Amino acid sequence: MMVWNQNKKHRTRRSFFTLMELVAAAGIMMAIAGIIAFASRSFFRALASSERVSAQLQVYLNIDQVMDGCFRNMIPFTWETTDENDDTFQVFLGEEDYIHFTTLRRSYDDVGGNLFFVRVYVDEDELVAEYSKFPRLPWYEDDDLMPYDREVLATNVERISFLYAGAQDDTVVWLEEWDRENYDFIPLAVQMTVEWKDGTEECWLRRTAASGGNSVYGAVHEVDE
Repeated sequence: MMVWNQNKKHRTRRSFFTLMELVAAAGIMMAIAGIIAFASRSFFRALASSERVSAQLQVYLNIDQVMDGCFRNMIPFTWETTDENDDTFQVFLGEEDYIHFTTLRRSYDDVGGNLFFVRVYVDEDELVAEYSKFPRLPWYEDDDLMPYDREVLATNVERISFLYAGAQDDTVVWLEEWDRENYDFIPLAVQMTVEWKDGTEECWLRRTAASGGNSVYGAVHEVDE
C-alpha cells in the first residue's frame, strides 16, 4: 500500500510540473506571437506609408517632366486666322485654370517636326496634359478630326490655377489670364499651383524659352493694364 501511494504521488507531481511547463510555454508563445504581430503591423504600416510617398513622388515627377519638357520650352508661334480681317495671333491661351501653348521638343525621324501643341487642365479629378504634333489652335478645336495624345499626370486633384508673368515698366507683373487678343507675345514665365482634394497644394514655376530680353524671339514687350 505504501509503495502504491508513493507511485501515485510521483505521477501526480510529474503531471503537475508538465502542466506548468505547458502554461509557461503557452505564455512564451503568446508573447512571441504578440511581438511578431506588432512587428508585422509596424512593417506593413511603414510599407503602406512608403508606397504612398513613392506614389506621390511619382506624381511630382510626372508634373516636373511636363514643366521642364514643355513649359520651359514654350515658344511664340503665330497663326493667321481665316476670317475677313486676316488677323495673326499667338497660338497661346492662358486662363486661370487652363493653358494652351506651343513648345519645342527634340525632333525624331519617325514623329515629324519638332513642335508640340500642348494643353493642360483638370478633367473631373485628374490633372491632364494633352499633346499634338499637328497645329492645334485654341480658338478652333475639333478633337474628333485630330485627337490629342492624352496623359494623366495626377489624380485626386481639386483644382489648378495659373499665373502668367509679363513685363511692365521694367518690373514683372503676374496676371491670372493671358488672352491672345490682348497680347502679341507669350508670358515670360508660368506658375502652376495644384490643389489636392486633401487640402494640400504644390506650386511649380518655370520661365519660358522666349523670356530673355536678348533672345532670338525678340525683345520683351510691355503689358497693357
